[in-house]
Amino acid sequence: MSALSPLVSHDQDSLRCPADIYRQLRDDGVRYAPEIDAYVVARHDDVVRVLRDGQTFSSRNTVGRVVAADAPADPTALTPLLLMSDDPVHARRRSIVNRAFTPSKVAAWEPLVRQLAREYVERLRDLPEVDFVRDLAALLPVRVISLVLGVPLEDVAKFREWSEEITASVGHHGGDSERRQQVQEQFSAYIGSLLDRWDGVVGTSVLSQIAAAERAGELTRHEGVRFTAELLVAGNITTTHHISSSIALLARTPEIFWGLREDPALIQPFIEESLRLEPPIQGFYRLAMADAEVGGVPIPSGSRVFVLYGSANQDDSAWTDCPHLRLDRPNGAAHVAFGKGAHACIGSALARLEGRVVVELLVELLDGFELTVPSSQVPYQASFVNHGPLSLPARLTFRQPAAATQGVAK
Repeated sequence: MSALSPLVSHDQDSLRCPADIYRQLRDDGVRYAPEIDAYVVARHDDVVRVLRDGQTFSSRNTVGRVVAADAPADPTALTPLLLMSDDPVHARRRSIVNRAFTPSKVAAWEPLVRQLAREYVERLRDLPEVDFVRDLAALLPVRVISLVLGVPLEDVAKFREWSEEITASVGHHGGDSERRQQVQEQFSAYIGSLLDRWDGVVGTSVLSQIAAAERAGELTRHEGVRFTAELLVAGNITTTHHISSSIALLARTPEIFWGLREDPALIQPFIEESLRLEPPIQGFYRLAMADAEVGGVPIPSGSRVFVLYGSANQDDSAWTDCPHLRLDRPNGAAHVAFGKGAHACIGSALARLEGRVVVELLVELLDGFELTVPSSQVPYQASFVNHGPLSLPARLTFRQPAAATQGVAK
C-alpha cells in the first residue's frame, strides 16, 4: 500500500484535506501504488512534464480505463471524447467546439451569468435553511452549461441528474451500474433528438456545432453524444465543486471575505488561489506508450500513471509560502487545476467566470455568513479524482434589501 490509500478508500478526513498525503507522496517521489495499479506522480515539475508529453504519456486512459486505439466503440458508453484522445485526433475534435469557449465568447456570457447568479443568491433570503451547495453551487453551473450547449430550459433539472450519474463512475468504486446504463441510454436518446432538430445553421450553441460536424462526417452520432456528455459533466460537476470549495474556503477564513469586501479587485486572485488549493479535479491518469523515466524513476511501457494536479499545486518548490492562501501571488494563475499542454481544460475561462461572479455577489449582498456545521464535518465527494463539498449548510446575514430582478433562473 502507498500513502495514497486513505484517499482511495475515501476516508473523509483525507478527502477534505489531502495536503499531508500529498506532501508524503512528493517526499516519496514517483512510486508505484498497487491500490490503483499506477505510478503516482506528485511533484510539480514531474506533473507538468508528463502533462506536456502527450506522445510518451497517452490520454486514452485519462479517467482510469485503458481504451485501445482500435477498440470497437460501445454503442451506449459515454466515455469522454476529448479527455481520452491523443493528437492529432484530439486537436481535430477540440477545434469543433473551440470557438464557443474563447475568452471573448465567454466574456459575452457574463451579463447573463451574473443575472442568473444574482437571482440564485437573492433566493437564499427566503429559504428557512440554506445549503450553499444545494441552493447555489449545484444550480448555476448546469444552467450556464445548458445555455452554452443549447439545451432547452425545461430540461435543465434532468440534465443535472444525468451529469451526476455519469460522473459517479470516475474515481468512485460504488454506484449502481444498471442504473448508470439506463441513464446513459436515456441521455444518448435525448441528445440524439436535439441533434436531429438541427436546422442547418451553425450558431453560437455547442450542439449546433456538433450537429454540423456530424453532418460533415467529422463525428459519428455516438461521438457527438459522448462529446456533449463530456462538456456537460465538465461544465457542471467540476464548476459546482469549484464554487463550493471557494465558499468553504471563505467560511474557514472570514478575514479573507472582509478583505474582498474592502478591495473587490482581489476577488480574481482569490479565485486563482481557490483553484490552486482546492482543484475540482485532483488528478487524472495517463498511459506510458514507451519506456520512460520520471523523477529519476523508470516507468515501463504500458504502465498506468496517475498525475496528481492537487499535489503539484501545493508543491513548495513551485510556490512561495505554499500552504497559505496569498492574494498577492505573482504567478497565481500558473497552477495546474485545469491541466497543462494540449489537454488544458477547454472551459477554464467559463469556470473562472462563474466562480468570480458568485464570490462578487456574495461579497456585495452578504454582511457575513457562517457554516452551521464544523468544517471538520463537511462531507466531501467520495472520490480521489473529483474534489468538493457535498453540503455547506449555512447561516446568512444580508446587508441590503432584495433588489428587483427579471426572473430567468430555474
